[in-house]
Amino acid sequence: MIVGTQMVAKGLDFENVTLVGVLSADQTLYGDDFRSYERAFDLLTQVVGRSGRGRFSGRAVIQTFTPENPVIRLAAAQNYPEFYKGEIALRRTMLYPPFADICMVGFLGRDERKVRSAGVDFLEMLRRTAKRDYPEQPMRVLGPSPALVAKVSNKYRYKLVMKCRNNRRIRELISRLLVWFPSEKRHSGVTAFADMNPENIL
Repeated sequence: MIVGTQMVAKGLDFENVTLVGVLSADQTLYGDDFRSYERAFDLLTQVVGRSGRGRFSGRAVIQTFTPENPVIRLAAAQNYPEFYKGEIALRRTMLYPPFADICMVGFLGRDERKVRSAGVDFLEMLRRTAKRDYPEQPMRVLGPSPALVAKVSNKYRYKLVMKCRNNRRIRELISRLLVWFPSEKRHSGVTAFADMNPENIL
């Protein structure tokens, strides 16, 4: 018997492994990130592929509350083409990469009310500045909303998610807002930062 974390799925070849189990597959499947399905599919196909690599046939058991989810079904079958077809159609509809860039603006502070208010102020200034000085730049903005992990080290975390184009004008707009933000006394105690196409969204 082998018990391990996700690292067990990566690049190991045990020919006598005939049964693989995945616990709580939903944790990966339903993350707060547009890549959650892709990551879940990747992990599940890797794990399923660990079983039955030698002369004995193998089985994989996936624990989930949503067995009807097509990502789980396609991963169990290791059906890459069908997963890609569904995922790329979803991203096109929802305007996610590769059809747009993602800029995450995060807000951190010890007072949740001030952090939330700072996010609202930033959104309003973004709306006004973009309309006045950058009307040619298409964008959609989601939030502000609490981060998936809303509090770390006694600091509350909120985020804005911008769907935009990563070009000079958009970077200029974001830079202007990040310079403006700390100049407002009402934002004292709150830190704002931006991350273009982050690996993980707060």
